[in-house]
Amino acid sequence: MNGEGDSEGKAKVLIANRGEIARRVARSCLELGLTPVVVYTEPDALSLHVLEAEEKVCLGSSTREYTNISKLLDAALSTGCKACHPGYGFLSENVDFVEALEGKGVAFLGPTADTMRMFSRKHTAREFAESADVPVLPGSSLLTTEEEAVSKAEATGYPVLLKATGGGGGIGIYTCPDSDAVRDNFAAAGRQGKASFGDSGVFVEKYVQRARHIEVQIFGDGKGTIVTLPERECSIQRRHQKVVEETPSPFVEDSLRKELVAAARRLGTAAQYRSAGTIEFLVDQDTAKFYFLEVNTRLQVEHGITEMVSGLDLVNWQLQLQVPGLTPPDLSSRAAYTPSGWAIEVRINAEDPFRGFAPSSGILGEVHWPPGVRVDTWVESGTDVTPFYDSLLGKLMVHGSSRADAATKMSAALADTVLGGIPSNLEYLRTIIASEGFHSGATTTKFLESLPFSPKAIEVVSPGMNTTIQDYPGRTKLWHVGVPPSGPMDALAFRLANALVGNEESAAGLEITLSGPSLRFHVDTIAAVTGADFEADVDGSPMHLWQSILIKSGSVLTVGKVKGKKGARCFLAVGGGINTPAYLGSRSTFPGGKLGGLQGRPLKAGDLLPLTPAAGEPQAGNRCPPSWIPAYPEGSAAWEIGVLPGPNAAPDYFTEEDIQTLHSATYTVHYNSNRLGIRMQGPRPKFARKDGGEGGSHPSNVHDHVYAIGTINFTGDMPVALMFDGPSLGGFVCPCTITSTELWKMGQVSPNDSVLFKPVTLEAAFEECVLLDTKIQLLQKAAFEKVDVGKGLAAFKAPTPKMPPTQAVLKVLPATTTYPGAQFRLAGDRYVFVEYGPMELDINLRVRVHELEKVLEEKRIPGIIETSPGVRSCMIEYDQRILPLSELLTILGKIDKELPAARDQILPTRILHLPLAFNDKWTHEAISKYMRSSRRDAPYLPSNVDFVAKNNGLAGGAQSVREVVSQAKYMVLGLGDVYLGAPCAVPVDPRHRLVVPKYNPARTTTPEGAVGLGGAYMCIYPMDSPGGYQLIGRTLPIWNTFGRVGPFTPAKPWLLRNFDQVKYEIVSEEELEKQRKQFRNGELDIKIEEEEFNMRLYNDFVDSVAIQTQSLRETQAVATADQQRLDEESLQRLKVEDAKAKENGVQNDAEAECSGLEVTSAFTANVWEVKCKVGDIVSKGQVVVVLEAMKMEYPITAPAAGQVKAVRVEGSQLTQQGDILVVIEPSEE
Repeated sequence: MNGEGDSEGKAKVLIANRGEIARRVARSCLELGLTPVVVYTEPDALSLHVLEAEEKVCLGSSTREYTNISKLLDAALSTGCKACHPGYGFLSENVDFVEALEGKGVAFLGPTADTMRMFSRKHTAREFAESADVPVLPGSSLLTTEEEAVSKAEATGYPVLLKATGGGGGIGIYTCPDSDAVRDNFAAAGRQGKASFGDSGVFVEKYVQRARHIEVQIFGDGKGTIVTLPERECSIQRRHQKVVEETPSPFVEDSLRKELVAAARRLGTAAQYRSAGTIEFLVDQDTAKFYFLEVNTRLQVEHGITEMVSGLDLVNWQLQLQVPGLTPPDLSSRAAYTPSGWAIEVRINAEDPFRGFAPSSGILGEVHWPPGVRVDTWVESGTDVTPFYDSLLGKLMVHGSSRADAATKMSAALADTVLGGIPSNLEYLRTIIASEGFHSGATTTKFLESLPFSPKAIEVVSPGMNTTIQDYPGRTKLWHVGVPPSGPMDALAFRLANALVGNEESAAGLEITLSGPSLRFHVDTIAAVTGADFEADVDGSPMHLWQSILIKSGSVLTVGKVKGKKGARCFLAVGGGINTPAYLGSRSTFPGGKLGGLQGRPLKAGDLLPLTPAAGEPQAGNRCPPSWIPAYPEGSAAWEIGVLPGPNAAPDYFTEEDIQTLHSATYTVHYNSNRLGIRMQGPRPKFARKDGGEGGSHPSNVHDHVYAIGTINFTGDMPVALMFDGPSLGGFVCPCTITSTELWKMGQVSPNDSVLFKPVTLEAAFEECVLLDTKIQLLQKAAFEKVDVGKGLAAFKAPTPKMPPTQAVLKVLPATTTYPGAQFRLAGDRYVFVEYGPMELDINLRVRVHELEKVLEEKRIPGIIETSPGVRSCMIEYDQRILPLSELLTILGKIDKELPAARDQILPTRILHLPLAFNDKWTHEAISKYMRSSRRDAPYLPSNVDFVAKNNGLAGGAQSVREVVSQAKYMVLGLGDVYLGAPCAVPVDPRHRLVVPKYNPARTTTPEGAVGLGGAYMCIYPMDSPGGYQLIGRTLPIWNTFGRVGPFTPAKPWLLRNFDQVKYEIVSEEELEKQRKQFRNGELDIKIEEEEFNMRLYNDFVDSVAIQTQSLRETQAVATADQQRLDEESLQRLKVEDAKAKENGVQNDAEAECSGLEVTSAFTANVWEVKCKVGDIVSKGQVVVVLEAMKMEYPITAPAAGQVKAVRVEGSQLTQQGDILVVIEPSEE
């Protein structure tokens, strides 16, 4: 670009800064018709100042590039900028930067290099101030030795300040009460000055013990004309860093104000100051004498409040003064301003007041700024606050008619501000503004040293094994796009805990698994622990579960391990609840998607959990009646869990014998169970079908449909109870579903527990549901007033609505020549499953499901919560307390009769062109890991792509697969196939439908963005997760958690919609990496075409290629049969090899008995990795074994330093609770 501005003739201004000040300057540029050009480093790519910019320059990946003069100069010249605004900090007061810009004809919007040079060193600034008849504190010139510093300090009189001459922002400044302190800090002050400002010079200055920091804003034309603006009070500081500023000062009276203004004008005039600057003074509170401190030769952070009381725009003035083509402001007629009203500013920082204001970083999960006040910020919900730059998140500024009015407005503004997800000083600022000291104006620079502050929070001393924040009922109404609800695994115990402390049901609490945390309370709190019988104490005194207690501020609650053999989780509720950011309507943690809770993860040591104030005053001592506390099985007894039949039961999917076995046999809980699902081992069903037809080769396969939470899902021969973090869409049959009031039991089972599924009736399920609601209401009421909850429950009577027979198939609508037929199926006490047509992949059936959903959405029927589509089915979630099942079935029958024919529909569709790195390195890594950890031999190993070719009879191998994939358009028929908006998509052209079975067993890891084939479907993985699709490549991310860039929005952070068509364009791995980075940063616009999909034309096309399609299917059938035979042979080989390995047992050099410390397994788990061998010397806390359970890795550490004498396990071995893993001979202390 040339230097004449852009094509519209606008002058360009480079903003050599970041964050909120970059946005502030850009705003003024736009107001004046200028084009702002912003710069950024890669960690700042998603900062608001970058996202909002039309023109931007990336300085590189290094976090230090904001001070790279060469790169900034190149950015200015390459974009044709006429001027550069430095903001504050970085290079805003750097003489070399000024001279470099002006040497190339780029105006620096600030003072001249000479002015900056004169004021950049504190000792020369003092000398210049004295020459302008401005009072300075007693002190010295530059000092060379400690002894010289001591001599000058004694002459000045203690206490003194040691100051680095190039310092600022509190850097290189030490308060010294005596000569020893001077000696101790002299060298440090010089080092800090040298490191931060390139100058090791140090001088001594008198320290005023009761001081106020007052500053006067000036603006000059560079020729001697100076405008002075109202003084600012900046005394509320922490470590010389300003926290709260206001204008005018509550301390300064008119006579002092006149003196301050006159001194500032003398200094500015003498310096022929240009642009905006600030003269800082120290005012002795006791004598009202003032002394020169320094000149800030730049725009101040707090300039905004001066603008509010003066009505001026200082940044506009800076631009008008120096940008070519703009008319400079007339300063000669504006010598001084009298403030209008009062303005206050607070600086909100990413820092933790609880830990000495240490910087904090991470994702801001929730950001809300108050309306009606000025907010200068660079963050929003989803902003990643990195540790690389200053901690300022934003500035709140209010203007009032008086100081009291402004203070009231600031209190309201702070109360209405939400910054959730990372620690900040927000609550600290509320404390400051509410304090008596602030209201009286008695705020010297030492004010904050004596301000009492304690956060209303719980500190995590140690996190326990797996402790997460959850709420009830979790993240609802998003099942249709694959967002799981999460929430407590044992909702019964969780809801009762909240009731005991008087909370609303939606209040967030803690779910504690196997081994609990230690938590320090920093505010008096009503709390209750419920669930399994865990060890628990407060400050060493045992805590009773199932009742509320008062935990005093400073006390530590420690939750240990489960006492008995049954139970896996307990729950902590606190009055008001835990106040972490809500994500998509819930605070529940979903670790797999890194959503909700605190940073989307289990708790860590050092976390601070903010608390919501309790509603009312709940009392301690609220007890759950013993008869209400759920009974756990004793000894080896099985958990008896109530289930309802369906949706896929006998006789069409399972035999009657299978169903009888399901309800009479006991199933053993597998060690690899977790919040996604509880895996079990037990009798293998015979199934009613030989295979799954078009749904798959195994009789457990069906076309993808939506699962009910709590359904018993047969993935092959293994039953899995799908739980609260599980996938919503899948292709396996479900013979029964656990009722909502029985599902808590699955949240308490442990590996090796026995489970017995007991059939219940619809009537019984309904009665249990309303009975539990009543218990919750009574117990919640008892937290505030004396209530006989037993008597209240005995008086409760709820009529049970008339129910249809308790059976899997509730209603059958026969097929006709023009109607595909339908079955309304039961899926627990919360869901009805509507299924259309035969087990065929027919887009016409999916369109009928779409038409059903449309009508239900239009009617907004009370009691219907959500509809979720499958390939040929629709799962309807409803509230039986509002909408009785019989009534719902009647409504569905009437609607179905009126639905239009699918063949006549025209649907809106989008064609999304996505890049695909085919057969890429990332999927190869996932396959390699699978071969090392799960299965080393299978027809689909080591190349999934080659297997796809073989399974479909493609003679051209991988190249043929590549051609088909690049030619196909994949239509999205459902979302959530593997979580978070993942598509279940099928090629529109039936000739492009490649058929493959899924992994057996599934992978434990799949990279985000991976593209896989399974059955006839294509899927894109939205996150790193387990999976079973055959991997063929990788594409762009399809999920953006906070929807901040690209085609995503905060309300819809998923990319794809139903009936979208995905068209892949093959690219190299290098090109994909580039595009993925651009897409994440909002710099890549993918091609999206809006079209109509005419079903009549589509059906005609399908008919026209029917013969070709049938020929391909026949070829596929033969090839698939061959690969299936090879897979069976492979599985048999592996079975034999594993049996031999188990027979041989673990081999090591220490099988003989040996004494020492025994490191044992705390729970049943798989040995993921052994990290030591016999003879190794280990230190205390060193990881010796890594266990895998619940699809999570748990490091086991050495309890003491010593030598490994025996290793009792090996990788992939199943170990039981209490088994010895390693024996260590402790070393002598």
